[in-house]
Amino acid sequence: MKKEHILIPEPNSKFLKINCKECEKENIVYSHASTSVTCKSCGNVISEPTGSKARIIGKISGTVE
Repeated sequence: MKKEHILIPEPNSKFLKINCKECEKENIVYSHASTSVTCKSCGNVISEPTGSKARIIGKISGTVE
């Protein structure tokens, strides 16, 4: 098989920019976080772990490239 036809796998996970609901500060969180993540300024929980993807509690403003 020629190298041009081999597909390169891409990950399903990414880093997300999340705005906290309380203080509107921007935090960067991994999309498949396995621990709960708190806001750096107010201490509110902005991400909770599930079996695979994390439950995001806040507004996603974009991804980190």
